[in-house]
Amino acid sequence: MKQINLLPKTEQRELRLTFFNDELIRFWVWILISLMLFVSLTYIAKAYLSAQVADTEGQIAISEQVLKSSDNELLKAQVETLNQEINAIKNLHNQHRFWSIALEELAKMLSPDISLDSVIIDRATGKAEIIGVAGSRESVLKFWADVHKSEYFYNINFPLSNLEKPILDPFTFSFSIKEDKIKSP
Repeated sequence: MKQINLLPKTEQRELRLTFFNDELIRFWVWILISLMLFVSLTYIAKAYLSAQVADTEGQIAISEQVLKSSDNELLKAQVETLNQEINAIKNLHNQHRFWSIALEELAKMLSPDISLDSVIIDRATGKAEIIGVAGSRESVLKFWADVHKSEYFYNINFPLSNLEKPILDPFTFSFSIKEDKIKSP
């Protein structure tokens, strides 16, 4: 269907201009409403975020106070004490000597007819002194020779008085233990 406008040309033009004018006014009104809505949402978001920041700063301040409280200081002191004790244990471990390695080596050298009365080891110098009784003079000499050949011992002091009796010969001698051999297992 076709519409025919029977108004004169000037009035048709005015009618068209009025229509465009109304459309243009509606357009700008919607633009202004949208702009005001956007600006108001921006201010609301800014206020909300400012409140969140203030709340977070308050929580941080409370957490800092808790961290500075006496309970936390006590815990911190306990942790520091524990760390010092752990460091002391590590230092002791680093200074530890595995004497059992040298004692095992010494035990391998003993013949069945030798009994040791005492083994005295000086930790500071690494010097050891052995006192015992051997079934025979040959056992004492073999024991001395084995100690002399060992890579664990050096600076062996073997007095000739150890060879006075041919049987049930009491003996005593001293030697040093190589520290590099007993530092680690």
